Amino acid sequence: MAHNSDTIPRRMGNYWLQDRLGSGYSGSIFKARHVHDNTFVALKVQDVDHECPTNRYEQAIYPLLQGGEGMPRLWASGIQGKWHYLVISLLGRSLEGIYRENLQWGHNRMDLRSVCSIAIQVIARLQIMHNREVLHRDIQLGNCAIGLTPEEDTIYMIDFGFSKRYIESHTRRHIPDSKEKRDFLGNYWFTSVNVHCKGKVPSRRDDLEAAALMFIHLLTPGGLSWTRNGVPKTDSAHDRIKRAKKNARPEDLCKGIPSEFEEFLRYCRRLKFFECPDYDHWKDEFQALAQDNGFTDIERFIWPPPPAPKVQPQAGRPAPTRPTIDADEMENVLKDLAKLQLNPPRPILGDQTNVPAPARRDDTKKASEIISVSDSSDDDRSRPNGQPLPPCTPVRTKKASQLQKLRLSVLDSTDNAALAVAVDEFAKFLQLGSKTLTKEGFAFLDALYKQLADPSIFVHPLRTLRSVNREDDRAPQPAHVKLGVVARLRREVGIASSNRVLANLVADFGAVTNKSSGRTITKDGFAFLEGLAARLQALN
Repeated sequence: MAHNSDTIPRRMGNYWLQDRLGSGYSGSIFKARHVHDNTFVALKVQDVDHECPTNRYEQAIYPLLQGGEGMPRLWASGIQGKWHYLVISLLGRSLEGIYRENLQWGHNRMDLRSVCSIAIQVIARLQIMHNREVLHRDIQLGNCAIGLTPEEDTIYMIDFGFSKRYIESHTRRHIPDSKEKRDFLGNYWFTSVNVHCKGKVPSRRDDLEAAALMFIHLLTPGGLSWTRNGVPKTDSAHDRIKRAKKNARPEDLCKGIPSEFEEFLRYCRRLKFFECPDYDHWKDEFQALAQDNGFTDIERFIWPPPPAPKVQPQAGRPAPTRPTIDADEMENVLKDLAKLQLNPPRPILGDQTNVPAPARRDDTKKASEIISVSDSSDDDRSRPNGQPLPPCTPVRTKKASQLQKLRLSVLDSTDNAALAVAVDEFAKFLQLGSKTLTKEGFAFLDALYKQLADPSIFVHPLRTLRSVNREDDRAPQPAHVKLGVVARLRREVGIASSNRVLANLVADFGAVTNKSSGRTITKDGFAFLEGLAARLQALN
């Protein structure tokens, strides 16, 4: 039922209605002024007989959220004639309005600093709501708004008309899951695949997945593909949106944006119905991503965004003066150089009797330069050259750069002991954070396979894009298939007789991980990596 502002009284309770801020299917919202103290608020008006009484639902939810950071305050509510009204905090623009403004400025996507700030704050708001037993169930840009001065750097969650408690008040138990299909509830763009496309019951994981899709939308040029044709007008148009959303793979959605967003989306989709998300971990991940890109004060949402940080050039040092040398002395130096006997090339893994030694990069880093991410219980270990390792303390570093360093250490290894150290660091680094194997993780496995099999051969990457033309890549493997293969690899790695056998096991491990739905490493997978490191030490 659409509302005509002319039929709504100019005064509702103790508030004078002023400008209409918006209206929709369920009602209207106005800017209003208190008749006594002249303070300004937002006032939502809805017909008391409306078929979808969202004002009544919101009135029940607001008391649960009062006092939480980024939660609007409910000042008053009541019924006047045929109108039900809510008086809530007056806020600034929504993220939808900011996003459209950014498009008008000629930018086809939002900047990384702003999206990281939005991600940190939205996850924090959902953490507050979920801790207070409330699901939002309608995450979208229009339902996130910034505050008014002096809180213009704070993002608020608004519009709780679809919200619901997920803990039953009488039994104190989580609401039950159900296999029965439900009517669609949410929004077309960001509602999770489980809820939108499969008709499942929403839970905390679905709020997080909707937020993940919203973040990816902001960073994607032109937005997510299924958002570009507007609100569907027919059932067939709605079905096309559901198919596009359901068939979109995380690696395709997140192409060209930082890998943290792909990992976050995969994490949300791996959560179980009753599972509580790790909000703090993902706030830290996006905080670290912002810091890695030189952004500061990321907890504040600043719009328009500040200029991107620039690398300050270092003050130039005066060029050293070159010592003078006469012709006779130069001739003696050249003769001495001609007499030098350079050491033979260092050995590399594999049989190289019939194959020329491969060219090696000069800028690869030594194993001693690997950043340690192990716990302090391993401080008594030593490097292959016998020198003790530095104290192992957890180090916060960007996942991609750390995995790249580990890959280079594999390429630079000269024996199995050095490879064992790299594999051990690889496993422990993944156990500290996200267990998703990204393209940098597969690159590490590629390098490891190359060294174990033959350093001079060309190896096709273990991680593929799952081309639709390949029959075996059209669908991810069922979980029980992956678990069976990884369990077999775990058993076989302990009895491997040579590096060539280990190379084949690494290839199988990369292939089965690549075909799994989430590309995550299980407990058996980490046990395989630990067994691989131990076997490399034994074969050294």
